[in-house]
Amino acid sequence: MKRTKGVQLDERTVTVRELTVAEVRLWLKELDQLREGALDLVTEGIMADAFLGDVARMTNLTPEELDDLLPSQIEVMITVCREINPHFFRLRDRILEAARAMP
Repeated sequence: MKRTKGVQLDERTVTVRELTVAEVRLWLKELDQLREGALDLVTEGIMADAFLGDVARMTNLTPEELDDLLPSQIEVMITVCREINPHFFRLRDRILEAARAMP
């Protein structure tokens, strides 16, 4: 059973959902393609522990809706995303560690 959790942001409830293994594989494939293309530093770097694309992938928020949120609101979303998707964030952390270790 897929885990979900609602998060109240102002007058709206955002749903955070658990990713499937296939969705994590797709994320990894897209991450590899991202290296080859243009990188949006705000989307991929504004938050220390998740890309905005990760948050959109795990919630019912669109990238445009994320643009309208405050960083403090996104931090709340990331906390719940980490709770619901610990496997994803463990993999993400290992990939980032390996990337940092490469010359």
